[in-house]
Amino acid sequence: MEVFNTIKIIDLLIKHWKKIALVASIALVFSVLISSPFIMEPDYKSTFTVYPTNLVPFSKESGTEQLFQFLSSEEIKIALTKRFNLFKHYEIDTTDEKAQWKFNKLYNSNIQIKFTRYQSIEVSVTDISPTLAKQIAEAMIEEVNNIIRRQKKEKYTEYVDLYTRQLNSKKNEIDSLENKIKFMRVNYGLLDVGAQSKILSKKLVKKELNATDKALLINLKEHGGEFTILQNRFALELDNYGKLKQTYDKNLTDFNGNLSYTTIVSYPNLPDKKNWPNRLLIVFIFTFTSLLLTGIILLFKEKRSIKGLK
Repeated sequence: MEVFNTIKIIDLLIKHWKKIALVASIALVFSVLISSPFIMEPDYKSTFTVYPTNLVPFSKESGTEQLFQFLSSEEIKIALTKRFNLFKHYEIDTTDEKAQWKFNKLYNSNIQIKFTRYQSIEVSVTDISPTLAKQIAEAMIEEVNNIIRRQKKEKYTEYVDLYTRQLNSKKNEIDSLENKIKFMRVNYGLLDVGAQSKILSKKLVKKELNATDKALLINLKEHGGEFTILQNRFALELDNYGKLKQTYDKNLTDFNGNLSYTTIVSYPNLPDKKNWPNRLLIVFIFTFTSLLLTGIILLFKEKRSIKGLK
């Protein structure tokens, strides 16, 4: 069997250099033509990087994972679709039964979300319009903050309502205890059971008790224990009310707050260089492939002609 070595291949290429040059020229012109903006519409990529902020880790999910889910959510997709009329922009007929499938395919292709090695999130938005790519990227940051803020507000509304009811209940309980203590002070003369007991004990030893002291002593014996319990409960409920009020105030602050849930590491850029197609790469691959196929065909024909001569 005839085996072509390097020298024979070079001789063959030199022999058919005109054909090879013609093929290279045609391939070059054709690849330049098909990679032109008139045939392959270029697109542009705007990229931004964010860290989560004010997101409390939930279960085993980190703040970064939560933010990733929000950015990938259906809510973001719907918000961006309405805001930029993406069905029309992507030229998708909404009456087509596969319209949503086509849209999702384009959307997922044009918007890429991924984790970085530093636990931040990088988002890339690709579009035929560099300005729109940047606008969509900026809108994603704005919309993800709006969505998280809205969900947090709904949750904090529940907390505020819950703590409001608890505070009202606790206040009614404190008012009731305070009224009972006031009643016993006015009607039984009880102020400080410990101090009053010491004073009356000394007077009792010295036999210096008057009618008022004797009446107070009777009241201390009959109502002193209850009065002490009421005072202790009152102090405890006041302390509980204070702690509950702190929690209520914190939730109310969060409810009324306009927090941001993203820290922007790099802002969406306005791309000035097309992302696709890589015209030089297309020209190179197409031309190289054409020359390679041409070379193989020439070698095959040469081999057959040699066999024919034999």
